[in-house]
Formats: sequence, structure tokens, C-alpha cells
Amino acid sequence: MICSFGIFMMYIVRYTNIIGSVLLTKLSIPVDLYKNRSISDKIVRGIQNISSFQQNNHIFVIDETVKYSSHLSRFAGNLLPGILKSRTHGFAFITNQVANTNQNSFRETHFMTISGNGRLGNNMFQFAALLSCAKRLNYTVFLRSDHRINKFFSIAWASRMRLTNLKIFGEKSYGNYDGDIVNLDTSNNWSLGGYYQSWKYFYKDEDLIRSSFNFKPNIYETASQFVGSYRQGNKTIVGIHVRRGDLATQSAGSFGYSVAPISFIKRSMKYFRERYPSTLFIVVSDGINWCQAKLKDDNDTIFISFMNPGIDMAVLTLCDHVIVTSGTFGWWGAWLAGGDVVYFKGFPKPGSQLDKRMSREDYYPPHWIGLE
Repeated sequence: MICSFGIFMMYIVRYTNIIGSVLLTKLSIPVDLYKNRSISDKIVRGIQNISSFQQNNHIFVIDETVKYSSHLSRFAGNLLPGILKSRTHGFAFITNQVANTNQNSFRETHFMTISGNGRLGNNMFQFAALLSCAKRLNYTVFLRSDHRINKFFSIAWASRMRLTNLKIFGEKSYGNYDGDIVNLDTSNNWSLGGYYQSWKYFYKDEDLIRSSFNFKPNIYETASQFVGSYRQGNKTIVGIHVRRGDLATQSAGSFGYSVAPISFIKRSMKYFRERYPSTLFIVVSDGINWCQAKLKDDNDTIFISFMNPGIDMAVLTLCDHVIVTSGTFGWWGAWLAGGDVVYFKGFPKPGSQLDKRMSREDYYPPHWIGLE
């Protein structure tokens, strides 16, 4: 017979990060075992055993399959203050009140997450701001495991929890740095709602941000093999991100979401050709047919369309330098690449509503090179 402790240890999955002196353990137990009354009894006793063996404080987080066992669900809530559950959805709830029973440090009882919308580029701005803000205020980072960004990156802080005592911080205007983000009321958990499209939110923590954006292995391997196949001799690879798609519509253009003309792209390519003797350009775009038609005579240019934003982004980051037209997707490809960056000065369109709302100084890093 397997002891209760052994049964327990066979099926739990521990979080890789220990938050201060609180060890978070998520129960990940097959549904069939939950339905078995005798085995669920052993799991319960295993929880009690390991709790008594641990010298540090222990919080157990029961995953959503707990709803399949009314026995375990009823019993778990009474085991110890650190066991948390949701009767409705099975998600774990972390509350200041429960965590405070462990009498731990500030960081063990204060959590910060994001609640902004948008696609990959916007999500990356939000996550970068979250990491830096949480570090400054000594909060623990939390990101829902079903957040879009987890499709492309292996995020260490992803988990299935829900926060209570939660307030939302909304930036005053997108494309403008809001300094109030470092003056949050520390009696609450916080969710950052907005876009946070400024390098100023995280410029003090660049190493942290770069190390946190780890592409999923299959995404990175595909991009690495592709870019690597063109690395020959002293060739310099320059990525070009051309954003068109929804920005090429009349309504987007009238508001200020301008698309770069071919003259900017050719001028930017000339800039790099003059500085590097052997240059290869890799074009990434949501309007790849337009790009091929406009650049068909450039023999040092190749075009890709993996139909996967993660792979397209990874390709840009693996280039030596990057040319950016419009939008946050290209912005992040260029920032993560870490080389020379040439961007389109016509975004946002000068004098437009968008231009009046955004601050170019906040959006574009000062060492990037703007061309018309």
C-alpha cells in the first residue's frame, strides 16, 4: 500500500518559485483519483503530513479539477488557513486576509497583475510594465495561465489564481508615461489596466524584461533555424517589420495610425547598406504581398509569413538590426533584437488626434533613429 504522503507527492506539481518563506504548491491530480473516495482520503492526509513536515509556511492551491470531488472539496477548505479554493470555478483565490495569517513579509501578501487588452505587442508592453512596477513596489507578479501572451512565451509567473482586494490602475493616456504608477496604495492588490506603451515604464529593468520574454521552444527553434540558414560569413541581417492590415484603412489613417510609404522603407534599407558591407533584409509583414510587389527588385531581400505572430516576432528578435514602420509588434521585435533601430517618424501622423494624445519622447527610445 502506498502511504498517503507518497500518493500526495506523486501527483502534486510545485511552483518553481518560492515566494519569500511561503511555498506555493498546486494540486494537479487526475480526475479519476478525485472520484475515488479512498484515494482522496489519502491525498487529504498527505496534505496534512507535508504541512507538518515543512518548516516554512505553506499555501496549497487546488486546481479546477477539485470540482469533481465534493468530498475533497468540502474537506480541503477546513484543513488549514493556507488551503484555498473556489466552489464555483475551482480556481484558487489568494486573499490578503488568508496570507496574513502566515504573518509573512509584504511581498508574500501583495500581488500585481495586468488586465489590459490588445494583441501581442500591446500585451508585451503591459507585461513589461507589470514586471518593473512590481519590482519597484516589492509586489509579487501574477499572470493568469490563460493569458494570450502565454501562447508565445514561457512565463514563469503564469498560474491559475484569482485575486481579491483588487483595484485597477488605469493610465491617463496611452503612449504617455504615467508616473503615478509608482505611487500605488500598497494596501491593495493591483491590476494594471491600459497599454503602457512607453519604454520609461521599464528602462531601469531591461535585463529583467529581456530574460523574461523566453519564447516557447518550438517557436524559438523554428525562427532560429530560419535565420541561421542565412547567416553566412560576415553577413549582417536586418529585419523589416511592415505593419499594414487594419492600419491601412481610411478610418485608422484619419485618426493618425499612419502606414509607412515605400520611400521610408527604401531610405532605411539604404541607411544600413551604407554602414554594413554585406546586408540581408528579412521582411515580416501582415501585408506581405504589398511588400513583395514594392521590393521585387531588391535582390538582398527575403520575405516571410509564418502565419504565426510568435515566430514572426522571434525572427525579428534574432536579427542584428531592425527597421520599424508602425505599431507595437515591430517596436518589440526591434527592442528585443538590441541592435540599431530605424523607425518611421510619420507614426503617429503629425497633427492627428493620435499624435496629440501620444508623446513621441515616451514612445520611442532616445537612441533609436527616426527617418521620414
